[in-house]
Amino acid sequence: MGIQTSDGFLYVHPTFLYESIANFLIFLWLIKCSKNRKYCGQITVWYIILYTFIRFFIEGLRSDSLMLGTFRISQIVSIVLFMVAIALRNRLKKI
Repeated sequence: MGIQTSDGFLYVHPTFLYESIANFLIFLWLIKCSKNRKYCGQITVWYIILYTFIRFFIEGLRSDSLMLGTFRISQIVSIVLFMVAIALRNRLKKI
């Protein structure tokens, strides 16, 4: 896909499409796993883990990201939420 600029075309990834496909696959997997839940909140925590993991890589493909130095803000948020969800998953299993 390309965007028309004054210098010609700027080719970009269709990140919205990648994210939509990833969300659909996550949805299918979570529906399959929902029948065998082992603890309360398991599906929510797994969604956060999987979504933030995918989102980290998709944000790396974007060309219009908000940057903080050399880091993309969205990737930083994804890493933080991923680690929080992992910690929460370990905590919920013990309850």
